[in-house]
Amino acid sequence: MREIPAMLLRFALRILRFFGTLFLVGLSLLPLSALLLAYPAINPQESVLSDTVKPRRNWFIALLLSLQSLLLGAVILIVMLAVAVELTTMMMTPRILGDSGIFGNLARGFLGMKPATLPPETLAKMSPQLQYFFNTPLSDQLPVAMVEHWPVVLLIMYLLDIVFLAFIGRIPLSYNLRNVFVRWKVTGLTLAAFAFVIGLLVFMLGFVKGMNDLTENTGIPGNVFVLSEGAPDELFSNLGYGDLDNVDRVKAELDANDNALKKPIGVKTFQRDGKPVFLASRETYYVINQPIKGSNPPKRRFVQLRSLEDAEVGAKVHEIKLQSGEWFSRVGVDNSSRIQCVLGNGVAGTLGADAGKKSLEVGDEFEMGDMKWIVSGVMAAEGTTFGSEIWVQRFDRITKPFGKDRYTTLVMRVDDDNPKTQKFSSQALAAHLSKRYTQQKLKAFSEPDYYAELTKTNKQFLYAIIFIAAVMSIGGVFGMMTTMFASINQRIRDIGVLRLLGFKRWQLLVSFMLESLVIALIGGGIGTLSMFLFTQIFRPSATSTLSSGGGGGGKNFSVVVDVNFQIVIVGILLTLVMGRLGGLVPALSAMRMKVLDSLR
Repeated sequence: MREIPAMLLRFALRILRFFGTLFLVGLSLLPLSALLLAYPAINPQESVLSDTVKPRRNWFIALLLSLQSLLLGAVILIVMLAVAVELTTMMMTPRILGDSGIFGNLARGFLGMKPATLPPETLAKMSPQLQYFFNTPLSDQLPVAMVEHWPVVLLIMYLLDIVFLAFIGRIPLSYNLRNVFVRWKVTGLTLAAFAFVIGLLVFMLGFVKGMNDLTENTGIPGNVFVLSEGAPDELFSNLGYGDLDNVDRVKAELDANDNALKKPIGVKTFQRDGKPVFLASRETYYVINQPIKGSNPPKRRFVQLRSLEDAEVGAKVHEIKLQSGEWFSRVGVDNSSRIQCVLGNGVAGTLGADAGKKSLEVGDEFEMGDMKWIVSGVMAAEGTTFGSEIWVQRFDRITKPFGKDRYTTLVMRVDDDNPKTQKFSSQALAAHLSKRYTQQKLKAFSEPDYYAELTKTNKQFLYAIIFIAAVMSIGGVFGMMTTMFASINQRIRDIGVLRLLGFKRWQLLVSFMLESLVIALIGGGIGTLSMFLFTQIFRPSATSTLSSGGGGGGKNFSVVVDVNFQIVIVGILLTLVMGRLGGLVPALSAMRMKVLDSLR
């Protein structure tokens, strides 16, 4: 019976040690300089800013000195954060930092909640400042730089941390650097591992960014995307000829929230042959199952096809230009009865591989659906979903073989030329068609809102990559721990000599942590910069799918992997975090060694 309390005590101690370790790991991600300045509050026997320890005559003075250390550490942390936010804000221009991209979206997703949900009667008793605090999402209360460019803020804080460490006290850096070169074989293997892990993660983040850019570049703020009621995607939409008779002539007098507009919003027109033509493109979207020639075993692919009633209108609405060739004729075929088509950049490369070419060009021929097709033009549509589509004239030789003789999509441009209000106008016209148009039941979106639904796939990819990054980072952290433990075990006597020379425990901690960071930073930097140069020079692409949500559907597309400045910063930041975590426990073991024990 006496053994049971002892077992419970040991179990409780293990639990406490586990949570203590987690707490310590969390603290290690903070700047080292701030932690060191607060260190005397935990270990009064050592000072950081001075060579001698101030006497603590009684508990009150000891308490004041401890509070002073904690306050000093907190002040340094706040100063570094403020400086990092200010510097990031100064760099927030398209030329330097560019757009926030996937990392800004990720931060807004995590910080988009309100601090608390309180009853209205409770809020009414509070001051306006407190009401604003509880009613406003955290993403709107924090500085813009901390939300949109948080990786840059964290990286600047770590760089400032190195500057502060240089002023705090002397650290045996030359000894650490010499050891890195002496143990070059182990160091080289560790560098290679970090370069591989970080390079792979950077490539995956570049793929997600390419997907995000694809959907953002495709949706034009002034366009309204019209489908049949209940259709989750244009693949399943079914619009009859009578359904669209008067849609391009409607005008919205209320906005999406049923408030009156200053002036009605309608569909824009342009002049052709002296007559006004509505910028309303009637289209039919197909997904064709095409066999791949020469594949063994036989394989098939899905090819996206879009037939347009009027190519000129479609090009203007979607803002698509040709990089070569010309648009197909209104007849839809050439003199040899081959179907004329215009290819996106991505699908031109996919079909070109079947012919042993890098990409199909104007005048090239291919087969699909037991018919011969000829390329009349190639679209400059890289970075949009249209880059993976084939565009053709809408006529019987397309509609009958592929089983769709009705429209799937109507895309219209609103008559608002102000870029700042176009999205608001397209949302108002879309709401009018969805809620107040009585001639036919329709489902309309502002085009950016339609493609925003497709970006849900991007978030799933991003969350999956975060999970993979966490798993791979754990492997990298343990690899760094193993390297540093082996290094420290071979230098136990060196640690004793350094202590005899006057170096303090915290100086040894910082020196071994910096050694870990140097190894990680060189390896991670090689992986990050190599992947950046690779993607910028070769512009690799991959094929994936954007899903529209419930009911299936979606779009296959070719996305260009884009590693930009933001992703490079995240790669370096991730390297620093892994290096800090990997060097923490070995550095603590070196710090705790007693002088006499290390010299034996």
